[in-house]
Amino acid sequence: MEKIGEQTFLSRLLDWCADQEASDLHVQANRPYTVRVHGELRRVSLDLFPPLTEADWFEELKKNFTPGLCERIRGSREVDLSFYSANRRYRANFSKQQGTQSFSFRTVPRQRQRLVDLQLPSSLAALSNLLRGLVLLTGPTGQGKSTTARALLQEINETRAVRVVTVEDPIEYVFEEERSQFEQREVGIDTSSFADGIRNAMRQDPNVIFVGEIRDRESIFAVLQAAETGHLVLTTLHADSSAQTVARLREYYPGNEHANVSSLLARNLNAIVCQRLTPNLQESRTPCLEILKSDGGVRDAIRTNQLEMLTGIIEGALNQGMHSFDQYLMELMISGILSEETALQYAVNRHKFELAMRGIRTGTPILRRDER
Repeated sequence: MEKIGEQTFLSRLLDWCADQEASDLHVQANRPYTVRVHGELRRVSLDLFPPLTEADWFEELKKNFTPGLCERIRGSREVDLSFYSANRRYRANFSKQQGTQSFSFRTVPRQRQRLVDLQLPSSLAALSNLLRGLVLLTGPTGQGKSTTARALLQEINETRAVRVVTVEDPIEYVFEEERSQFEQREVGIDTSSFADGIRNAMRQDPNVIFVGEIRDRESIFAVLQAAETGHLVLTTLHADSSAQTVARLREYYPGNEHANVSSLLARNLNAIVCQRLTPNLQESRTPCLEILKSDGGVRDAIRTNQLEMLTGIIEGALNQGMHSFDQYLMELMISGILSEETALQYAVNRHKFELAMRGIRTGTPILRRDER
């Protein structure tokens, strides 16, 4: 694992970012630096950290990373990796823009966070007790779905004596084993691809398989096979809703294979958790979730590709632990976590949400105090 040097320009810049509670640092040669703090982009003062030229940055990288990695960054269009700085872990992407070097670093918190620490509903913990099947965590980039996935793994780690194999690109959180035993494998270092890593994981006696992201047809099929053969599989995908999640999985396959994929998914899907981060009244962000859990209606809708039915099924099944984005937004607003303006801004169906604000309330509460 790469670890950058002490008292270098880059280490001082990262220390300053940590003091600002910045989640991301964006660097482009010859330009001011940008950080993201609680979801908002901010420019870094030129007086604090003046921009470096591309040549200066390559010299700086040589002070911090191994020669082989520096050559790889210089010679490649994109490089993904993770590294440590002052006992903090970062995920990095090095890229080129307009022919010059740029990069983005994201802070990776030490994985001791549980669902309650992330302001997630305690009902989500039920997913960590599943013995088999597929759990999909979805949402746009940067909305915390990977953090939620790893909080579920931490819940498993603390409560179940099982073997967990992860396939990631790159490894972000390093788990400290408690009741569970972990094997964490990185694509490009420990395995050649997500699909190969998943297939080989099934031969390594796992109870739980975590896949950092499914990106292609081969990895999707491998994930479905792993769920079909009796493993609990958690993975992430870019999608905005439960219906879009199912549709996206089908889109990776030609039309003559859609029915088979839908059948596999209907049989093995346990839950879809769609997540977005919403600005709260404490000037940070709170996760807002749509949760779908498999039942007879969900399985029929997926198998017959009647995906437009899923929203109605979700909204009508609060007593089964399902809820839509807008139902959860309403509870966050009523609980004083979000403002009315923010809730309306993020509502999926604004007109229906406005009607609900005038007096319609859900009968079953979503937010519940964690009793443990």
